[in-house]
Parts: sequence; structure tokens; C-alpha cells
Amino acid sequence: MKLAVKTILAIGGLASMLFLASNAGAAPLGTDAAEMQALMKSEPKALLIIDVRTPGEWSSGVIKGASLIQMKDVPANLGKIPREKKIVVVCASGARSGAVANFLSKEGYPWVKNYTGGMNDWQRRGLPVSKP
Repeated sequence: MKLAVKTILAIGGLASMLFLASNAGAAPLGTDAAEMQALMKSEPKALLIIDVRTPGEWSSGVIKGASLIQMKDVPANLGKIPREKKIVVVCASGARSGAVANFLSKEGYPWVKNYTGGMNDWQRRGLPVSKP
């Protein structure tokens, strides 16, 4: 059982590394906590926050209103991501979300930003976190 879990984790890690590598390059614009809060307040219906962390990370707390789509699942879920929304992608630190934001931008999404500080920054600033 332990070997199977380790194998699954290794394959998932490899897939994430390949996804990151294939989407390296000029990243879309980044955003910070101040802009995130302003968008959440002024344009809540126009904003889609996509959290690309794992379910384990997600369970530790999320930005209110965020939707969980793990990084590895984004390509298969493009049909569920509306193009007319302003999209901010979030992960723990900004690395995975940067790759996903870049991927979405390349897929033709017109307004995509990466929350460069990620949940680490959000929580360090003492900003509100919801439990899913």
C-alpha cells in the first residue's frame, strides 16, 4: 500500500513538473493582496478565484469564494472555466498558480492574473480565510 501511494505521489509530482515546464515563459500579470481585496469588494460577480492547490492544502483554509481545481486537473476542466470572468489563480506560494495562469492565458482567457504571494502571503497578512 505504501509503495502504491509513493508511486501515485511520484507520478503526480512528475505530471506537475511537466505541466510547469510546458507553460514556462512570459507569465501573465501578477496581482497582490490589495488588488485581490479590491476586486473581491468591487467586482465579486465578475471575479473567479481558482485555487490550484491539493485537497489537503485546500482543507487548511481558502480565500472566500475560491473554487478548487487542482493544477493537474485544469486542462481537463477548461469547459468549466468561464472566459468572461476576471480570473485570479492562487496556490500556496505563487509558483503553481503562475504556471496555470500562463496556461489559461495561452488558451485564450482574456483576463488572468497570478496571485504571486499565494496563500502563504494571504495568511501572513492576517486576511480572512474560510474553511471549505
